[in-house]
Amino acid sequence: MLIRFLLPLIILAAAVAGYLYLEQTKTVKPPVEPTEKAWQVGGMPVKIEALSPQLNLYGRVETPQYATLTAALTADVVTVSVLEGILVAAGDVLIQLDDRDSKLLISQRDAELAELKAKIQSEYKRHTRDKQLLNSEQELLRYTQASVTRMQTLVDKGLTTRVNLDTALADQARQHVSLQRLKYDISEHGPRLAQIKAQQSRAQALLEQANVDDSRTRITAPFAGRISKLNVAMGDRVRGGDPLLSLYALDQLEVRAQIPQRHLATVQTALAQGESLLATATVSGQEYAFKLARLSGEMQIDKGGLDALFRLQGDNTTLTLGAFVDLQLQLPELDDLVLAPFSALYGLNQVYRIIDGRLQSIDVIRVGERESNVLLRSSELVAGDILLVTQLPNAITGLRVEAIIE
Repeated sequence: MLIRFLLPLIILAAAVAGYLYLEQTKTVKPPVEPTEKAWQVGGMPVKIEALSPQLNLYGRVETPQYATLTAALTADVVTVSVLEGILVAAGDVLIQLDDRDSKLLISQRDAELAELKAKIQSEYKRHTRDKQLLNSEQELLRYTQASVTRMQTLVDKGLTTRVNLDTALADQARQHVSLQRLKYDISEHGPRLAQIKAQQSRAQALLEQANVDDSRTRITAPFAGRISKLNVAMGDRVRGGDPLLSLYALDQLEVRAQIPQRHLATVQTALAQGESLLATATVSGQEYAFKLARLSGEMQIDKGGLDALFRLQGDNTTLTLGAFVDLQLQLPELDDLVLAPFSALYGLNQVYRIIDGRLQSIDVIRVGERESNVLLRSSELVAGDILLVTQLPNAITGLRVEAIIE
């Protein structure tokens, strides 16, 4: 009975003694100290230099020389000599309208003018005749006056009747009226001639107008360019004011692109100093050269800059009106700039410098771009600094890195 009670206690004591022995005789391992991970990144030595920033702009081809030609009269379209997209020279006949009505009107105006010229010649001859008749009429008046005097003497002496005297007086009155009428006709020569010449001037103007209308049946190119739109076809009937076609001058092509506000002062200063700001663009595999011609005179409320107009240089026969263009504008050279890849830029204005294997955040000013790189300026960067050029999602000041200099 006692043995049953003591046996569990003996087993428990043996177990405790075994545990204590094992605890005292176990091997003690030294503590493992944690090591900080170093991220392997790319680094680039900083070089401070004077560079020309490149500004990427997006614009559209337009031209100030764009004309829509309209019909000046009502007529049928006889021929259309052009198609949309072709090149034309100044003075080329583009569309021919029916000119039969205008030719008939010219003939009518010519006849009216010839009639008035004949009237002028007739007036000159009439005036010459009237002046020649004046002396004869005056002489005839003197004769009738003398006849009246004689008849009065005979009547007073009773040698003739009163009837003969009245007849002589009537002849005198008629001759006097005839002379006055002739004098009036002579005095009216100037006004009559002026009236006919005024009619002649009016007829001449109407003839010229008819010739102008006739010339307007031939729609010609006002300048060399490309047909952008054709509105009519042969057989159409057009009325005055109807649009016929549109064309634009190739030598006036421009690209309108917006200069951001932060670069506007630089561009305005360069233009004021007479500097040439050049830009290039590649469209459909072909490179084009542009020159900044001028800035727009108005800044739109909903825009963050001012429109600039770039004039196309050199070949202009392949660039299409309305095409979108990606321009690379070369800005004036600036000092104290750092050329870095875009991967070095965090956000809009932050880069990291590597000092003693750790990152240090630095604020920078993004000046522009150049050859697929970004141009930065910062008073904290000095030549020889190692700049982080790898994008790290966990980049933060103090992060341990291992730089591989590129």
